Amino acid sequence: MFPSFRFPAALLALATIAPLHAVAAAAEPAPGPIYAGASYGFRANTGLDCVPGQGDCDKSSKRNGKAYVGYSFDALPFQGGVALPSVELVGYLGGEVKSGFDTGAGKRAGRGKFTGAGVQGVLGYQFDAFTLSGRAGVAYTQGKVDYLGGGSDKKNKAGLIYGIGAAYALNQNWSLHLDWDRVPVKYNDKQTTKVDMFSLGASYRF
Repeated sequence: MFPSFRFPAALLALATIAPLHAVAAAAEPAPGPIYAGASYGFRANTGLDCVPGQGDCDKSSKRNGKAYVGYSFDALPFQGGVALPSVELVGYLGGEVKSGFDTGAGKRAGRGKFTGAGVQGVLGYQFDAFTLSGRAGVAYTQGKVDYLGGGSDKKNKAGLIYGIGAAYALNQNWSLHLDWDRVPVKYNDKQTTKVDMFSLGASYRF
């Protein structure tokens, strides 16, 4: 597994290099409606509770991520800026969280992860190089927990996803993003929660 500092460092390098392409990009045709991006989830709060006396409990995972591909519809002038409607396919990868998990036999300590995929509508408001956006959709996730005393569980769940974000355009192709996403996860028959993922990433418009 790579150290948690590598992805933010790569984004910093991207922020330094991408503006160098702005002059060349200005002579090229405007990018099309398709874009893709990825974000590193530097923190994901799970809302789980620790088992009493669990020494290594950490209810937040720190190695998470999401990737997405989207299609933008025509921009609409609005209040001095433009409204940007789009639709995205998104995938999630939830890092390990060490906590307590409700079971039929009571709360047990374990290590949980999740993966998921979904589709969401996005409505952004762009002014100059900044864009604020809100999004909502549905996702299908799979949660898995390995109990410290032995055994494991795995469950699937379909549910509502939503979030907000802010973006800064480095040029007409590259943008940096800061996002919050809420994703439903079910680890077993008794334990369902909503994961709040905070992420930093970049996108490219083709």
